[in-house]
Amino acid sequence: MKLIILISLLGFVQSSVFAATATRLSCSLRENVVISRFDHNLSTMKWDDHFLVASGIKKTKTKNDVPFRVTTFQNGDDLVFFPEKQTYFFFYSGSSEPDRCIVLGTSTYQITQLPRYEKPGA
Repeated sequence: MKLIILISLLGFVQSSVFAATATRLSCSLRENVVISRFDHNLSTMKWDDHFLVASGIKKTKTKNDVPFRVTTFQNGDDLVFFPEKQTYFFFYSGSSEPDRCIVLGTSTYQITQLPRYEKPGA
């Protein structure tokens, strides 16, 4: 029984190492944007030569009780995601007009484990 619990726990710990997704978006003002989401609420956004980081996701609902999520990046841009319809909108910093984005594709990253250094003869 102890062995089964240990194996289950090891699988749980290792599974978090591999959890990362990428979503490619095409928006009218920014084409070919890649949004990457990692464990611990870390998100990144890359387009052209730009790379930004965001920490955390705010979950909320519209007045009509439709759930959505907001990710705020370092430059003040807000990425709004409606999970029920799988739609994305950008609210760029300083603008109140939404920019609707089209999903071009999604993928999963395989995050590799860094090699460990062990002293010879230890």
